[in-house]
Amino acid sequence: MKKYLFPLVFIAGTSFASDIHFSPDFKVGTQMGIGVQVGVEDAMGFEAVYGSFGIANSYWFSDKESVKHYRVGVQYLEKKHQAYSVQLEAGIAEYRGTRNYYSRYREDLKAYGPSVGAALVFDYNLPIKVRYGLEMGYFRHQETFLPSGLSPQLNVGVILPL
Repeated sequence: MKKYLFPLVFIAGTSFASDIHFSPDFKVGTQMGIGVQVGVEDAMGFEAVYGSFGIANSYWFSDKESVKHYRVGVQYLEKKHQAYSVQLEAGIAEYRGTRNYYSRYREDLKAYGPSVGAALVFDYNLPIKVRYGLEMGYFRHQETFLPSGLSPQLNVGVILPL
């Protein structure tokens, strides 16, 4: 019985793992950083359903800022031309900022707010896909050192099937 159990578990595990995609990305904007998506393909009627995490930092004179996001998203194929797929995601963002004043005084701020993202995914070369996106975090202006409370970023990443 044991000799049949291992191959069965191995085949089931590899067939499930083939439906997983991993997508690292690079972010540029008011902060620079990295992010990652991990998702399941062909789930819930979409091309992919995934979770996304990213962190971006900036250092400006006496200010140090960090924005993290945690989002859930879906990817669906554009039906008319089938040249690209669209990703839409929403979640929460966390802001942490520190301002050092020259009189040894330090001000720390922390805020939470909504975070959204959208991307276009192009299938240039199977099985690797390239995605270009825009993401935005919003925080109350009074709780951050950001000029407007917005944290926009452009990102570019690749989608790798596992």
